[in-house]
Amino acid sequence: MGAAFVIGAIGFGFGLTTSPLLLLFLDPQTVVIVINAVAILAFSLVLVEAREHLRNRELAPMAVAAVLGTPIGVFALSTLDASVLRIAIGVLVLVLTAMVVFNAEWKVPYPRISGPVLGFISSASTTGLAIGGPILVLFFLGRRMDRQGVRASMAFFFTIMYIAAAIGYAIQGLFTTERLILIATSAPAVAIGYWIAVRLTGRMNERIFRPTVVVVIFISSMIVIVRELISLLN
Repeated sequence: MGAAFVIGAIGFGFGLTTSPLLLLFLDPQTVVIVINAVAILAFSLVLVEAREHLRNRELAPMAVAAVLGTPIGVFALSTLDASVLRIAIGVLVLVLTAMVVFNAEWKVPYPRISGPVLGFISSASTTGLAIGGPILVLFFLGRRMDRQGVRASMAFFFTIMYIAAAIGYAIQGLFTTERLILIATSAPAVAIGYWIAVRLTGRMNERIFRPTVVVVIFISSMIVIVRELISLLN
């Protein structure tokens, strides 16, 4: 519900918000698969709401690149060591969060080339680690998109990518009964969280909200990294 609220409010941060906390209770594979599955619902809702702000010509090559990058992420998810994966997710969360915090406006060089490349990288990292949105957020900000444009573009890209990822997970046999139950029970909370965000977004003070989200992400990521490092040392 909290992650869906973040998606509804600012258009990204589903994996960043949920993965550090869920890694305290669930194994990395389950965290990534559940997050990416329920994210289909969250981003589909955003896409329906903000579809008028889409730049289809610019997004189409990036979507194709996202589909091509999906198998790499699925392969990494099914083969990497659990502790290594937890630490990798935690470190990547911290790096990408720092990128979001310090996202000064900049102009994207060669967007027709860099867009698909970043789409490929974002797809692989999101499919394998449930994290990758901030990379694209920085790209879209560099394209001088407004808030609604960023939300619509992120929703278009990730809806296609998450559907491709779900197909890959199914082919690899990663949808266990436990994971399907978690997905089914999380979906209603996602819908409620998004509905709340839509109702409150117009009155929300984003200057306060975004730093709060960053602080929560930072603390939970550090907990995961420290815990796993202590476990490896012992």
